[in-house]
Amino acid sequence: MNVSIVITTYNYSSYLEECIDSCLEQDCLDLEYEVIVVDDGSTDRTPEILEKQKYHKVRIYRIENCGVEKASNFGFAKAQGDYIVRVDADDKLCSNYLRSIWPHVNDEFGFYYPDYLVINADGIAIEKIILPEFRPAEIRARGDFLATGTLYSAKLLAKLGGYSTTVRNCGLENYELILRLIKSGIVGKHISDCLFSYRRHSLNISETKKDQIIRNGQIMFKQMNLGTYTANVYHPYKLNVTSK
Repeated sequence: MNVSIVITTYNYSSYLEECIDSCLEQDCLDLEYEVIVVDDGSTDRTPEILEKQKYHKVRIYRIENCGVEKASNFGFAKAQGDYIVRVDADDKLCSNYLRSIWPHVNDEFGFYYPDYLVINADGIAIEKIILPEFRPAEIRARGDFLATGTLYSAKLLAKLGGYSTTVRNCGLENYELILRLIKSGIVGKHISDCLFSYRRHSLNISETKKDQIIRNGQIMFKQMNLGTYTANVYHPYKLNVTSK
């Protein structure tokens, strides 16, 4: 298996089918991939929607609600692919995601991240985000790093133990993982192509827990001896962090 696409969802029934369809509709005939959906104990129509998913590429798991970190790690453990990409259930992959990113995959890099579109709750594109080439200093200053669209070596994820589960729904789980990778000398690769859509809406954890996310970032940077937690112009939702 080349790639495992891991969808994590909690009460995102409004967007879930669209997300799954985007992951299934990859135009890469020469790659083997699977879609794993981890329902983190949703209480909306999510179980009903997932009951209809009969595609052979899709494996579905429902677990007791435990937060995005443990739910994601559960999906990573079930994955059979050599590489893993997580997709939040309110986001979407472009149909050429795998086809465009796969030619760049080699042993030189541990993770890969493309440019992306920001869409609103109705799926309308509102912004195109062009990220800079990989520079550890820039990423340390960014303040966050989107999980959706970031492709990882499965062996590397397993070696690092996936996401930290110290803080539940911390809002920075993927960023913390990226920072650990960088600190250990792992090099990332920026892909100059818009390959997924990041949905910005009122229910994003990033929108509902901004102050807590900043506090989590400050604690995280102190624990990792990274100096002051900041957010630059490439922060996914333009977080304003005031230095103290």
